[in-house]
Amino acid sequence: MCFYYAITKKGINALVKGKIIRNDQLSLFDEKYIVNGFDHPFMPVITDESPESINFLKWGFLPSTIDSVEQANDFLGKYNTLNAKSEEVNSSHLYEESFYNRRCLVLCSGFFEWRKVKKEKVPYYISLKDDEMFVFAGIWNETTDGRGHKTRTFSVLTIEANELMAKVHNTKIRMPLILSPDDAQKWLQKGLDKETLNSLLKPIPSEKLKAHTIKKFLPAQAKNLNTSDIIAYYSYPEIFGLMSEQETML
Repeated sequence: MCFYYAITKKGINALVKGKIIRNDQLSLFDEKYIVNGFDHPFMPVITDESPESINFLKWGFLPSTIDSVEQANDFLGKYNTLNAKSEEVNSSHLYEESFYNRRCLVLCSGFFEWRKVKKEKVPYYISLKDDEMFVFAGIWNETTDGRGHKTRTFSVLTIEANELMAKVHNTKIRMPLILSPDDAQKWLQKGLDKETLNSLLKPIPSEKLKAHTIKKFLPAQAKNLNTSDIIAYYSYPEIFGLMSEQETML
């Protein structure tokens, strides 16, 4: 699962070289060391409709039948659509049409997950080993209210965890679907068939990721924790015993 992530502006070479973003587009969004999905924020996203642009979509997928703020809030209060299981999107009444016709890339620098150790839940920060910015695979949709105002929303696809993430997220054994720049380009192409799309639904290799423990925080505190401190390494000797820093970093 993925309900919290970070987006910073360092390490953009891979996405620039892969023609996912341009250097001049960095000024369009602010750095956020923690994004709380349950706040349903508007985040920088690249859609298949306008792959050369960065747009701001609301995190929390809404069905097209939603036609008011009240309905939207009610739906998001009842259903968690921050994530969508990649194994189910091609047959889901809610997600199927977007899977085939409205795909997007969610800009990201790292994400947060919790590991169950003994009776504790320990937070980890996970990023690429080279600290480059990357993208989640997403799907998006558009709703229109009674006044004609349009809102676009998105969901991050998840996949069965790779070996590293199975150690970190050891209760759900899942992770967000991270795309390489080449696969990200394919993801945005129109008219892809089911076989081609399914070939992109695979976890990133463990050796491309790293993870380390961070200080515990409450989701309600997220807005006040938007500094690099939240993703800094934090030791838990009372949980991990005498394990070294290196041993508590995966």
